Amino acid sequence: MKPKIDGLMIAALVLIIFLGTSLISDEATASTSQTASASQLIPQETNTISNDPTAFGAPYILYIITQGPHGSSYGHMAVDLAAGEDTTILSPISGVVTDNFTDVYGNPTLVIENEVYRVSLLHGNYFVTVGQAVNLGEAIGSESNQGYTTDMAGNPCWGRAGCGFHTHLNVYDKRLEMNVNPLDLLP
Repeated sequence: MKPKIDGLMIAALVLIIFLGTSLISDEATASTSQTASASQLIPQETNTISNDPTAFGAPYILYIITQGPHGSSYGHMAVDLAAGEDTTILSPISGVVTDNFTDVYGNPTLVIENEVYRVSLLHGNYFVTVGQAVNLGEAIGSESNQGYTTDMAGNPCWGRAGCGFHTHLNVYDKRLEMNVNPLDLLP
């Protein structure tokens, strides 16, 4: 039987090639920071202890934006970020875990809040517990494809290896009393 290649496999190969050439390039030259686009890996500093409730970081050290702002049809605005199966997910804010549940679609959902933001993350394997304080950049889980995830063609990833691994990131700004575009907050 011939192996089936889908869009996600192609994207993963592109990511691997990009990572390899990026690492070689960084070794060869003392590179300066680049402006990142949705198709580039975006570096993120980690383990930042911050008392600033407005401080915000990405849930990965390196990631790709796999889907821009979406979700207004079901009550929020989110982006999808991917870094690879089982990659450590980092807390995007300093705050307290206020919820950790599986929604009606089977999506593992983690909610972290502070006085400014309520951040919801979906699809991961989360190991933090409700009531636990977390710092910006602290490990909170690992990337998974649990729940309702699809490949690039829109086919469900249930039970399929190498398909749909990402974090769905939603941010609610309590000051504005509305969901905000996470891309406006990511460093």
